[in-house]
Amino acid sequence: MKKKILALGMAAAMVFSLAACGGGGNEAASKDNSKLVIIDSEWYGIDTYQLDSSGGMQGMASTPLFTWDSETNEMVDGVCTDWTVSEDGKTATFNVPEGMYYSTGEQVEPEDIVASIEHGLEVSPYADGYSNITDMSIDGRQITLTLSQFRSDMLYYMCADFMCIIDKDELDSMTTEELMWGSHPYGPYYLASPEDYVSATEVKLTKNEGYKTNNPLVENQGAPYFDEVVIRFNVEDFTAIEDLKAGNVDFICSLSSDQKLELEEVEGVTLINTTYPNIEFFEMNEDSPVLSDINVRKAIVLLIDRDALCEPTEGAAVPAYSMIFDTVQNFSQEAKDYFMENLANDPEEGQRLLKEAGWEDTDGDGYLDKDGQILEFTYYTRTDENIIPQGLQNQLKEYGIKVNIESVDWNYIYEYINSDDYDTGIETMGWAEPMLVLNGCWYDQNATGNDDAYYAAVKDAAETIDSEERTKKVGDIQIDIMFKNVNIIPLYSDVTYSAYNEQLQGVVVNNDGTMFVNDFKYE
Repeated sequence: MKKKILALGMAAAMVFSLAACGGGGNEAASKDNSKLVIIDSEWYGIDTYQLDSSGGMQGMASTPLFTWDSETNEMVDGVCTDWTVSEDGKTATFNVPEGMYYSTGEQVEPEDIVASIEHGLEVSPYADGYSNITDMSIDGRQITLTLSQFRSDMLYYMCADFMCIIDKDELDSMTTEELMWGSHPYGPYYLASPEDYVSATEVKLTKNEGYKTNNPLVENQGAPYFDEVVIRFNVEDFTAIEDLKAGNVDFICSLSSDQKLELEEVEGVTLINTTYPNIEFFEMNEDSPVLSDINVRKAIVLLIDRDALCEPTEGAAVPAYSMIFDTVQNFSQEAKDYFMENLANDPEEGQRLLKEAGWEDTDGDGYLDKDGQILEFTYYTRTDENIIPQGLQNQLKEYGIKVNIESVDWNYIYEYINSDDYDTGIETMGWAEPMLVLNGCWYDQNATGNDDAYYAAVKDAAETIDSEERTKKVGDIQIDIMFKNVNIIPLYSDVTYSAYNEQLQGVVVNNDGTMFVNDFKYE
């Protein structure tokens, strides 16, 4: 799984050389903990501050400052502890406990944390996520952050692998190019030598014996169980699944649809849902002659059967009923319930609205018409997306609406929507916290709701310290602006699966797709 912003593109899908072909299941002998072999999306460096995307197992080489508890929707201890925010949201403090060591033998110090954050503010494509940090000071082992204002998206970054911890001595002595593969971020594993990374092929990691975490969500808070981890990239699908079945590979981070289907009945292999939060949605152009009528837009949305659209994907997609999907931080059940009650699965109301708007099949050709024009619009879809657009086309045809499917490269869809040259078009965003989604989801610059008042509401939500109150505001933004105008519509969410040797213990996936490797082991 790749984790990155997907507003402008699609994430690429995620071993060992084939030692044995065929076989009905994993018949390998019991494993030990000497080596773990994983297939992941390609790694582009271990100084994750410099990266705009990261592999699903990137945390093996770098541990974030804190941990996000997706069940409680709160930040908890990680490397650092005791996160506290002042009542005015302008000051945050946390501690850096003793006893945590880099692979070099040096202890993690508060100065390293400060220097690492400063490094990120200089080089990271995601630096804006914590640019509200205006000053940092150290008192003993406590760090104080001075903030221009509290921003909830900062919490996400501090819990994500885009913010790692690098020894200040390395940051002071190495160039950005040298840091990419030559640094030693604090984590359970490390790159012992630059030669252990082979471009586009693999990275070999060695256990950090001095590793320790304060993460309360794992049982093993010390050094990992495996002595070595080999992570392989760009493995052909057939080779990957045959190696997993033969026991030459322990874990595949992201399965294609064909791989999932083939492995579903394989003995000795376990499949798990490891979906990173994402939303597939479409905008409807209010400047389009047909879609300028809000009742027509509402009718179209009411006629869509998302369950039927997703069923042919065989688990690769699930319905979405809110712009902030169920597994995103500060997900609002209230917003989802509102959409389901008012804008989903009501074909009778949809047909009534169309008739009230003057659309009827007057010539018996199967399509609704008005003033000599049939009810039709163009739906821009990606070239790699076929099943759901065709299903949407067929569903709306049943109610007399003609949908013209036009498949184009994904970047053209955004260009057409941005330039107001479209009727509807599919878009996607993948991100685990709501503010970036809300700030980045509009592409139609003329859409009702895409205005200063909307972004002021998003800013206010982001600056709300209390998580429950923030969730309420995230819901209100969707209900009172997005759903009220019926011009930006959640449709479905893509689902990602991983597969692993069933003998591997300690594999636990959080509901936001995150996974901690601390407890991975063979008994």
